[in-house]
Amino acid sequence: MRETRCLFCNTTFIRQYKQQRFCSVVCANRCHRNRLQHVILPKHSVELAEFVGIILGDGNVSRYFTAITLNSVADANYVPYVMTLAKILFPGASITAIPSKRDRSTRIQISSRLVADFLKEMGLVPRNKVIPDWILQKSRYRHRCLKGLFDTEGSISFKKYKSREGWHVYKQLNFRNADRFLMQFVRDNLRAIGLKPTTTLKRSLYLSNHNAIDHYRFLIGFGNPKLQNRSRVIDYTSYNAWRGTEAVITGRS
Repeated sequence: MRETRCLFCNTTFIRQYKQQRFCSVVCANRCHRNRLQHVILPKHSVELAEFVGIILGDGNVSRYFTAITLNSVADANYVPYVMTLAKILFPGASITAIPSKRDRSTRIQISSRLVADFLKEMGLVPRNKVIPDWILQKSRYRHRCLKGLFDTEGSISFKKYKSREGWHVYKQLNFRNADRFLMQFVRDNLRAIGLKPTTTLKRSLYLSNHNAIDHYRFLIGFGNPKLQNRSRVIDYTSYNAWRGTEAVITGRS
């Protein structure tokens, strides 16, 4: 006997025989029915463009599943947002949130081979993801894809400094990714909306002043409440207020 994960629900179970792939007969039946399950696939839309950005950031498309892995603590309020978006786009598909205490993550799983094939046909294949051509052709699609990318791969960091007038806060909106074509997409589209991102040698770029980040929030927006809240910090007073809110959410002292 050996511990393994159920092919359908992804829970850990003790395998009773070598070829066992499901934790129960129920999961086995659901997986087999899933191949014939009627799922309504979406047309091109801003919602689908945003979802593609999320997949490009923190997602993975396999043979039978599509999964998005988020931090259970930092992205706790973003998980329901992504769940709702997936349910709107793929009605009829089985969509579940699977938490893992071991690495403090939540896996949003769409259990549908139809959905997986649909996304792979657009170019969202493992280890070689590309931005679909239909997104590149319209600015509103590019903007929403950019939103999904920043919501998953973006971060906002702070640095405090003191002057004669008192304490101040320096803020940066960062984006990191190892794929140079994805980095180019992000950089080019930030420039297209009038921003001037700074690019580093570590395959990252950033916006480093309040006005630039406000400009991004107004034109593109954040779906992830974590970034939305941090983007509104403009001075030392609002920084301290944000720190107090984060302490309550994360449970830190």
